[in-house]
Amino acid sequence: MKVFITGHTSGIGLATYNLLQLNGYTVSGGSRSTGWDLSDRENYHNVLDYDVLVNNAVCQGYQLELLRYVYASWQGKTKTIINVGSAHSKHQIGRPLARLDYNVNKASLEQYSNWIYENDNICRSMMYNPGFVDTPLARTGMNEWPLADQKQVLERAMDPKTCAETIKFMIENKNSFREVTHG
Repeated sequence: MKVFITGHTSGIGLATYNLLQLNGYTVSGGSRSTGWDLSDRENYHNVLDYDVLVNNAVCQGYQLELLRYVYASWQGKTKTIINVGSAHSKHQIGRPLARLDYNVNKASLEQYSNWIYENDNICRSMMYNPGFVDTPLARTGMNEWPLADQKQVLERAMDPKTCAETIKFMIENKNSFREVTHG
């Protein structure tokens, strides 16, 4: 099975890339650090030759654009799309205003994924909302938080390897899930 992972050089994407490779999958990825920028729509066609897309990279609205593009080609085909969101997109109370755009984008991604889930019995689109995961990107996003809040959140944070195991389970399970949420 061929899997394409966006954001495959760090955090959840890297952990998923490594786990799937160790388990015999043919895995490729796209990340800004390797010259594959999610905001460059010219890159999207690279994904279409795969069986599974792990739509993980975060880039202001482009995660949703990639989902739309891939689904337009995969509609009605035996393919799988796993959209990595954030459980926090549903819980805005007490969140910094700086995170609002991020959370709105993740909520839009979830709505589109849910529409596919409800309307296409062949192409599987599932949402994975892991909650707070200890990744370099997540730590950067905490820079404006009070230190006490940072410490409390990091004590309960999920490891990217746990997320990778969940994504592998979602790929391998023959059932389709609307959403898998941690946190």
